[in-house]
Amino acid sequence: MRWVNLLLAMMMGYLSAQTHQKQPSKPLVLSGTVNLVAAANGGTIVKFTSQLDEENWSIKNLIDGTVWDGRMPQTGTNGWASKEAKFPQEIIFAFRNREVKLINKVVLDLTIPDPTFIGRAARDFEIWVTTDPDYDKATWKLVLIGTLRNEKQRQEFYFIPTEARFVKLRILSNHGSDRYVALGEFEVYEATHGIAVLDQLIARLEQLLADLKRYRDLLAEQGLRAVTESSEHSEEDKKAKGESTEKK
Repeated sequence: MRWVNLLLAMMMGYLSAQTHQKQPSKPLVLSGTVNLVAAANGGTIVKFTSQLDEENWSIKNLIDGTVWDGRMPQTGTNGWASKEAKFPQEIIFAFRNREVKLINKVVLDLTIPDPTFIGRAARDFEIWVTTDPDYDKATWKLVLIGTLRNEKQRQEFYFIPTEARFVKLRILSNHGSDRYVALGEFEVYEATHGIAVLDQLIARLEQLLADLKRYRDLLAEQGLRAVTESSEHSEEDKKAKGESTEKK
């Protein structure tokens, strides 16, 4: 049963590694290609902490599907910026018709007009979700803790597939600016084939559990046999010693 021990060790090592990660480096389940919170796809922002102004740094820029491209005339938007560099900054997003979706991926894009050395781009953040219909009275669940590199590009983050009606982005810091925190775009993606993958994992774990139970029963049987044989040998030794004493 050496292979069972090896398989168990591999599984425990995998689970331990996943437990100590802030976020998986690779997707555990495939993701869809439709940004669920994009305004063009019915996504909305239902609540936010602050915005620098409505004209240039509006919260709506986070879901408009464009980012600053540096060209003239400019075709993208600046992105969003907070009123001040106070943390946390919170933004709550909803899907079309406030439907519940199984999600496992977010994308944060730090493409904004400001140079990276100024340090206004978002850095540390959290993702919280809830399926409650009332986001103000909801019980929220933390699904991801992440850190953004100070680079003007899309950065993807995966987490274990979870159901959500609302997604809360909590920005905890920027890259050093004392003016405000900014973000170019925010995206959320649906998990696909999640049920099939989970079913396969459950089936494998059930088979492993069955093998471990058989292994346990085998060890128990061998142990009982060893104890019984030892007891029988002990009785035989006693009888042999008794017969030897009587002859003397």
